[in-house]
Amino acid sequence: MDTLLLGYQRAFPTTPFAVGCLLDVHGSVPDLEALRELVTDRARSCLPLTQRMLAARRRRPCWVADNTFDAARHVHACQLPTGSDTAGLRVAVQRLSTSAFPADLPPWQLWLLHGHRPDGFSLLFRSSHVWMDGLGQNLLLERLFGHPGPGATHAPLRSASARRSDPRALGHATAHMLSWCTRTATIGPFEQALVGHPQHTWLKVDLARLRAIGRAFQVPVNDIFLAALTGTLRAWSNVNTEHVSRRRELVHAAMPVSTRRTTEQIRVGNYLTSVRIALPYGEVSVRRRVEAIHRQTSRHKRVGTPGVAERLFLWTVPNPLRPTVMAADMMSRVFALTASNPHGLSGPLDVLGRPVTAAVPIPPLPGGQRMAVMLGGLDGQAAIGFTLDGAVQGGSHLPALFEAELRALEVEGCLHPGQPPFAWIPPPAAEPAADLAGADR
Repeated sequence: MDTLLLGYQRAFPTTPFAVGCLLDVHGSVPDLEALRELVTDRARSCLPLTQRMLAARRRRPCWVADNTFDAARHVHACQLPTGSDTAGLRVAVQRLSTSAFPADLPPWQLWLLHGHRPDGFSLLFRSSHVWMDGLGQNLLLERLFGHPGPGATHAPLRSASARRSDPRALGHATAHMLSWCTRTATIGPFEQALVGHPQHTWLKVDLARLRAIGRAFQVPVNDIFLAALTGTLRAWSNVNTEHVSRRRELVHAAMPVSTRRTTEQIRVGNYLTSVRIALPYGEVSVRRRVEAIHRQTSRHKRVGTPGVAERLFLWTVPNPLRPTVMAADMMSRVFALTASNPHGLSGPLDVLGRPVTAAVPIPPLPGGQRMAVMLGGLDGQAAIGFTLDGAVQGGSHLPALFEAELRALEVEGCLHPGQPPFAWIPPPAAEPAADLAGADR
């Protein structure tokens, strides 16, 4: 259990701090009772699905088995307006993302969303971040909709180094911790006061494409993800006209880093810390943005255990104050946004014989922040999920802006020689999507 996140959630009970994943499934809409029976069957071999939190007075909270577990209290159906497609799906995800988890139940929900497309349906899985991180949720989804048994195969997970931090690494970490004293820059879309209602959007992209760009620059996919995100922020806030004289301005992102050891790779739960990444927001050159990102990520991998500085910073705060520190304006001054890249889902996955074709991450939005971005996906189909506070304007443009940045990276990496970068033009304002037709709770 992540006691820090538990304290934060208790301090803000009306704002669920939840990790989510949206699965696209091809085929006819299954019967709700059949879906509940599947979950009940898989729960017998996946005990975390049936565990709830016990927080007795004067005792440390712990997970205990819910002896009255009933899948009907977790698995629900929601009919969307016919033909509403992605717009209607986004409305549904935003509305359902505000629902809290009952304190007396295991903290997760599964929503069957249908009606928005003629050839399939979607599943929205939500779980409390106090219970598990994004990687833990992916592991759980593989157990729910994968193929258990001796024939099941999954890609190996990235694991943290098993070596301890030596005095030199701790020294570097302590020095790095001082960088947290510097205030991060912000951008125009983040200047409004928080309203607390999340909004979601996403972009699907071929993983092979991201890998090809990474090979062109000789950097990992994670660095390409961060560089494209930096360019997206730059274009989103019209930096070319607003910050011409501030070329070296840096926007800092919190990037969660897995701390799972080899023996913890198949466990659900929270096994992560965060590092502070300076996004070269003021840099004009696409290539220099990639180089600046790579220098930082490679240094985190090379010097000590990733996240040592961040853990030192956090644990210098007295325990009763940690949730307050996390949710206070202090954290928004340290980080402008969160950018995460957990291990994606490994298939094949299916829902009662119907194949899962894509997985879109729905990242949690930490207190005091306006934006969280997550790179995830299923096998070769990657997806970038964006969660923004309701006060942020223009968030619907982010997928197109990110696509434009990928195109610019391809041109700079000579993957499309002689072609200019994609010129992005904001589309006219669209009509608001209709509300949900109905939901069965």
